[in-house]
Amino acid sequence: MIKIDSVTKTFSDKKVIQSLSLEVKKNEILTLLGPNGCGKTTLLNMLSGLTRPDEGNIYIDDILVSGTEGTKKVYLNPSERKVGYVFQTVSLFPHMRVQDNVAYGLKSFHLRKFRLHRREVKDRTMELLDLVGLREYARFYPNQLSGGQKQRVALARSLATEPQVLFLDEPVSAVDPQLRESFRLELKNYLQKLKITVVYVTHNLSEAFIMSDRIAVMGDGSIQQIGTGAELFDKPSSGYVAKFLGVNSFKGKAVKISGAFMQIEANGTSISAPSNHNLLGKNVVATIKPENITLSKAVDLSVDGAANSVEGVVTEMVQMRSNAQVTVDVGFVLKTRIPLSTVKSLGISVGDKVYACFSACSLNVFTDDDN
Repeated sequence: MIKIDSVTKTFSDKKVIQSLSLEVKKNEILTLLGPNGCGKTTLLNMLSGLTRPDEGNIYIDDILVSGTEGTKKVYLNPSERKVGYVFQTVSLFPHMRVQDNVAYGLKSFHLRKFRLHRREVKDRTMELLDLVGLREYARFYPNQLSGGQKQRVALARSLATEPQVLFLDEPVSAVDPQLRESFRLELKNYLQKLKITVVYVTHNLSEAFIMSDRIAVMGDGSIQQIGTGAELFDKPSSGYVAKFLGVNSFKGKAVKISGAFMQIEANGTSISAPSNHNLLGKNVVATIKPENITLSKAVDLSVDGAANSVEGVVTEMVQMRSNAQVTVDVGFVLKTRIPLSTVKSLGISVGDKVYACFSACSLNVFTDDDN
């Protein structure tokens, strides 16, 4: 549905997007996930036509909307791309009621094709407000709505253009924090009903996992990794992706293979991982999810090649509602999340010696390309 081929964009000598290529499937919700300043909104603006790429081609529904075809340069305006865009900052007309904000989008779109009768505009406006659950607020003004309600009005207005593709830039940022989770679920239901292609931008990890069919992790103006949430968490492909996702990562060297297991030496600590003859003798990066690590006050003498029991010192404990994030220095840093009841039963605190326990098979290991 959307194809981006080697797109580049530079602002004031800073390359914001670097030879980026990406494909979005039809009717897919794909999220661009990454920290502020990594190029997510710039990429969305190039897809919508608000910003011109310096190089590369962009296709929407197999139509070249920006780029070069032979010797001919092509650039379609936003209004010609059949896309809807809901901005991070809600841009409703403050002097118009909700129904008039939605009807404005409807009228401006259809005026280019054919004029709708007043009754048709009203009926379609109410259909769109029904879709986002705001019919009863039709005569309200924007300043009488919550942040989430304003975003839903903006969504309804963008859908009035009957887009093939919808772009959403941090659409939950204006929603009250206590309402964000329920709004995300509502929004996901709306988007699934629409059966259109969606590109969704956020820096929030939980939001990306709730909303997406696939996630593209961005960093330094390029796609670092793309996949489902489970694929990204289970097998981060770089230290950057692991760090951004909150997955533990550490560097070492694959020094020996014994049957099904491989020994990694990491800053004086020996770790067992799944065997991989292609990595033997190489510098590697290993990742492990926090939930795959448990803590013990005593070494497990029964540990064999299938498991690890590594001595370390608790350097930090952050208590949350029902669990604690515990950081352990074992020669490298490991973070784990355990129930508060386990913290209490173990009687551990900052400065205590503990053993971090995890199975060899829970490690994801790949070549360290930085060395």
